[in-house]
Amino acid sequence: MFASALTLLSTIATAQTVIATGGPVDEPAAVPATPQVQMRVVTNSDEFEGGLQWDWGRSHRYFIETKTQLPMMMWFAAKFNKQARVDWFDLRLVTECAPGVVETRRTWEVSCTIEDLALSAMGLPQEAGLLQPILDETDERLTGAVVQLQVRNDGRIVNIDLERLERRNRRFGQINENLRQVLSRAFAGLDLSLPEREADIGWVQNSGWIMRVPTAVGSSGNSELVHKIVSESGPVATIQSGGRALITPGDSANKFSTRMSGEATFDRRTGRLLDRTWTLMGHPTASSPIANGTEGYPYLQQGRVVSLSEGQTWDVGDSREIPANRDGQSAIQQTFFLGLRPR
Repeated sequence: MFASALTLLSTIATAQTVIATGGPVDEPAAVPATPQVQMRVVTNSDEFEGGLQWDWGRSHRYFIETKTQLPMMMWFAAKFNKQARVDWFDLRLVTECAPGVVETRRTWEVSCTIEDLALSAMGLPQEAGLLQPILDETDERLTGAVVQLQVRNDGRIVNIDLERLERRNRRFGQINENLRQVLSRAFAGLDLSLPEREADIGWVQNSGWIMRVPTAVGSSGNSELVHKIVSESGPVATIQSGGRALITPGDSANKFSTRMSGEATFDRRTGRLLDRTWTLMGHPTASSPIANGTEGYPYLQQGRVVSLSEGQTWDVGDSREIPANRDGQSAIQQTFFLGLRPR
């Protein structure tokens, strides 16, 4: 099993860049093979021997961005009356995670306050103009909100929750759940398991948050991520990741064959993730209803996490509606939805 996992890591495909400057790609290009994993290079490692370990006992501050092209529509809504369908979004935020609280012997509860946020999105041509006021309200609501993480000692995230949002009725609850799903695409970048002891041959992480689809009823299927330290410089280790999954959003009959590749740097000394980038590409299987009569639309995701020092700022830009792509999702795709539909 482990041999196959290492084979996956060394041959994982690198997906095409999802978005260049402000919109989804029209057609995903062929996925080139990734070069073989480079030999591990160790520099000044004697002082920093041992495994990698997150330190959630101290504060962490990050800039996080994720650009996501959805294979199905998702509802964005304002608190009253306004709602629109979305098939692409770009989320950029700055968050500070306070020192965690020990919840159980193996789990921390970490509260991350969103200091600044911008959310851009693309909808349908027939709904042009409807998204901008929704995005403006969402920006205002999420700035200052708290994302609560339950994190295991090895770095795996158990749960992502959204706090400090008004919930007066069912509609508000459905809107909040969709926002939690959108935010989970960003905070998934912090879900990086680490070995308890030095692992020269790599290690496997099952059911990573990155390998999920934003749906309120969960995703089923198998996913596997393989991580390997490929180089070190003093206390900083560079980790290469590759993964694959067969994802089924909720209880639907649609299945997506998915590949992921990424890289991260981690500081042993401070127990902090310094940066991480990842690219994910999923295509509907031939038997999926969403691919009936067409190739279907891919699930694409590109993200990055950058560690920030105390007081360091990052310009996240403005929340804005992106003009709809004329070659957007077909009428078939528009009958399938992720998340919840506000009523």
